[in-house]
Amino acid sequence: MDYNLEDKQEAELDKLKYYQQMCNEALDDFSANKPYQLPAFEKEKILIVLSRLFNAEIDYLTQAPEDYFDIYEDE
Repeated sequence: MDYNLEDKQEAELDKLKYYQQMCNEALDDFSANKPYQLPAFEKEKILIVLSRLFNAEIDYLTQAPEDYFDIYEDE
């Protein structure tokens, strides 16, 4: 793997972690402001789905960075 790809991969990993944090915070805000619309058990299910989604993306980026960037990178 060339150095430039490693830099891009590390930056993308940081971005994915930030996106996950943003989603979790948005979910926390929504559930705090509208608890009657989002029961605690539903919130937990959503958090699990988000975690699996982001973990799968991180795994894909780690295992096949060239393929990942072929799909997601704007050219």
